[in-house]
Amino acid sequence: MDLKIEYSTNSEYREVLRKFCNMKYIDISNQYADFDIIDDETKDELLFDSNAMEDKMDEILEKTKGDLLWDELYELAAAKFFSTKKDIGIAVLFSYDYFPGFYSCWNSFNDFPEQWSNINIFYKTLKQQL
Repeated sequence: MDLKIEYSTNSEYREVLRKFCNMKYIDISNQYADFDIIDDETKDELLFDSNAMEDKMDEILEKTKGDLLWDELYELAAAKFFSTKKDIGIAVLFSYDYFPGFYSCWNSFNDFPEQWSNINIFYKTLKQQL
C-alpha cells in the first residue's frame, strides 16, 4: 500500500488511518438526536471505525510475529506507557507522532524484505525517535 503520509491536523491524521486500515464509513447520525449540532472534530471521532483499526493492528502483529526488529520496536513503543506488551507497542506506533515512521518501516518490511535489517534507514530512524 502506498499512501501519502502527510497530516497536520487530527482530522487529516484520522483520514490517513482510515485509508491505511480500509475503514468503511458508517452512518451513525441517527444514533444521536443532536448529531447536527455536534462539532466537526467530535463527529469525525464518532465516525472512526476502531474495529477496522484493531483488525489491521492484529494483522500486522501476526505478520511481524517472531521478527526481532519488530519486537524491539514494539517494546520501545510500549515503554512509553511503562509496558512491554506488543499490543500497547503497536498502538503507540499507530499514534499521531509515530505513524509516519511506522508506515515507512511497514512498507520497507513488506516491499523490500531483503533490506529489512538493523541497518535499514527506516528502522533506525523510528528506533531513534522512540
